[in-house]
Amino acid sequence: MRPWRGTVYRVTTLDYPSTAEILRGQGSFLHGGRWNAIGAFRAVYGSTSDLVAVEESRANAEYAGVPFPVRTARLLVTIELNVRKIVDLTDSETLQKLEVATDELGANDWRRVQDQGYESLTQAIGRAIFDCGANGILALSAKVADGVNTVYFPENFSWTGEAKVWDSEKLDRIHAKK
Repeated sequence: MRPWRGTVYRVTTLDYPSTAEILRGQGSFLHGGRWNAIGAFRAVYGSTSDLVAVEESRANAEYAGVPFPVRTARLLVTIELNVRKIVDLTDSETLQKLEVATDELGANDWRRVQDQGYESLTQAIGRAIFDCGANGILALSAKVADGVNTVYFPENFSWTGEAKVWDSEKLDRIHAKK
């Protein structure tokens, strides 16, 4: 584990438009995600590039059978992330220690495994990382070549200032008008 600081981009629906909701990880808690099983713990997914975030959102919609272009409004939000303990799964040395290959992580169809009632390989790795007290994960995108995704665990935050949504005041004003 090591510290990491960077800009993260996240595409979200208007169901979760407030700053608090964007940083909560409720969607993945209820539905699961690549690195967390349903109900296991909260995880907030993002990407280190805005283009990768949009492509990831598109891939999720396609998997769910939602026609593209998506006909519902989406928000692209920018988050400043500053964590003390992240596990970098883009690092070959880290993958060697875990005895897992990049190909295995990318080929893992976590949704299919989850739909069968099991925890997928990536979800098991995510749970182990969460249980070790890490703040999050850096991982290669399974959908976008050379894309890097971020996952952070709000329940493992130990100090304020770890995650900040840019223009949060504007988002919260929009949310208040709902």
